[in-house]
Amino acid sequence: MKSITTVQDIATLGTIMGIWAHPDDETYSSGGIMAAAIQNGQKVVFITATKGEAGVQDESRWPADKLAGIREEELNVVRKILGVDNHHWLDYSDGCCVDVDLSSAVDKITKLINDYSPDTILTFGPDGMTGHLDHKTVSEWAGLANKRALKSATIYHAIQTEEQYKSMLVADKELNVFFNIDQPQIYKDTDCDICFCLKDELYDIKINALRAMPSQTETMLKKFSFVMPITAGTEAFKKAE
Repeated sequence: MKSITTVQDIATLGTIMGIWAHPDDETYSSGGIMAAAIQNGQKVVFITATKGEAGVQDESRWPADKLAGIREEELNVVRKILGVDNHHWLDYSDGCCVDVDLSSAVDKITKLINDYSPDTILTFGPDGMTGHLDHKTVSEWAGLANKRALKSATIYHAIQTEEQYKSMLVADKELNVFFNIDQPQIYKDTDCDICFCLKDELYDIKINALRAMPSQTETMLKKFSFVMPITAGTEAFKKAE
């Protein structure tokens, strides 16, 4: 099957559902895909398991006790930038997804899959990309829910291209993005099932969306500015096995 690389190819994904752990996961992994799909007239929905309230960047600007509300409002702005109207919180505690009752979480997601009947699900792979336990747990939930759903979708797992990973390693001296994994899933561009390189308007939309959540992305955007066209400018996925 031909890799999905263009805006026209994105149309073949049909109705798209993202299933993610924290606010910003959806934008960094698939902001361009979602914006392109909206422009194509496709239905897009994404689910966020937590409000990312454990990711305190600067206590003086974004106090820990207010961070959940701050990140909720930031994501509302992001959705407007991307054009996505359909979004659902699971309202679990950040960093604690593994402690959630598995059946309860899967039931919630299964219901949403049944409600929207997506053709495509975008989520993390079993390694969680960075090894983050919330990411890995949400990946498991998504896979189980899709099996339980009345109509299963094609699941695509977020991966890194070789160029993305090399660029990230050059920039990743302080942020330590891959903090809990030796190495994420890495593929050549030609081996990805989705390798969507963002051009002009779509890249600008994605960067503006990332900037709209400074409580999470401000440091990353500053530190990685010189590699962002590579690290954020490509959205790569592999079909779940």
